[in-house]
Amino acid sequence: MSQSHRLPEAEPCPECGVLLGVDGTALFSKVRCPGCHAEVMVRETCGDYRLSGILGYGGSGRVFRARRNGEEHDVALKVLERGMKDYEEHLELLRNEAAVAGLVEHPRVVRTLSLEEDGDRARLSLELMEGGSLHDLISEKGTLGEEYSLHLTLEVLKGLSHAHDKGMLHRDLKPANILLTAAGDAKLSDFGLALSIGSNPVAQDNLLATPDYVAPEILGEFQGDAVSDLYSLGGCLYHALTGKPPYATEGLSIPELSDLKSQPVSFSTKVGSAGTRALLSRLLDPDPSKRFRSGAELEVALLEVLERKTTGTSSGGIPKMIGRLFSGTAKRFGW
Repeated sequence: MSQSHRLPEAEPCPECGVLLGVDGTALFSKVRCPGCHAEVMVRETCGDYRLSGILGYGGSGRVFRARRNGEEHDVALKVLERGMKDYEEHLELLRNEAAVAGLVEHPRVVRTLSLEEDGDRARLSLELMEGGSLHDLISEKGTLGEEYSLHLTLEVLKGLSHAHDKGMLHRDLKPANILLTAAGDAKLSDFGLALSIGSNPVAQDNLLATPDYVAPEILGEFQGDAVSDLYSLGGCLYHALTGKPPYATEGLSIPELSDLKSQPVSFSTKVGSAGTRALLSRLLDPDPSKRFRSGAELEVALLEVLERKTTGTSSGGIPKMIGRLFSGTAKRFGW
């Protein structure tokens, strides 16, 4: 049947059986039945998946808790529908996310399971992270404990460094893209803006990465490098410790952002220990040449700061006692 002659979509009311027209109704929406006047949920399926909740919203669609027919475990299902703004652009990002996933598989990267496209909809299924995002956790708690924040940063760094080793840049590291297990451990997600290291620069009128965390050098034609990704990770650590991003960027143009981010980040002496403040200052230095040059260099620095926090001393290298940080849940870190 052609698109112009297809029958309108309808679903029976689960309360009284009256057919409800659902054409143009968003997935997993409530409507009022004209027969029994009950408020009921409609469009609870998407392809082979049954939807059971909304996990989040974003520029690239909505994310649902879902389960595929015949399977035993829930997944996170990111869904794009053609009616949404900039559908084609977001579809390309979704395709890129799926393509990069096979290159960067790692215990500290959220697993991408499958990408399916049919007609006016695309869906990407992902490992379900029961703990929500770092952004959610900061919104709930205000600020996070220093030791736990450093621990999360180290976990995300392991996934990020693996991506760099595989020749990929993330380019949109932010608290919303750091997801947590039920135990509070962190994994890196959403490689939609990822590019291979050394990609040719492309001029852009609009910034796609999140301005709060993007490195200043990316505000021109530079596509970024590993040092730029580490800057964004530093922005996430700053946000976890202070409850706010390093800069107030809302409504600023790219030239205004560039101006703002040419200035060093300021923060109170109450933000963490002296070691953590020094680490943050280096991570967020406007001059890329003064930052950590690699994930390996940053890892050593993080471990040093963590050892000072746990033992009050520094070993001058990777601490022997740091393994205990990874033997339990995040509750030991006081969030």
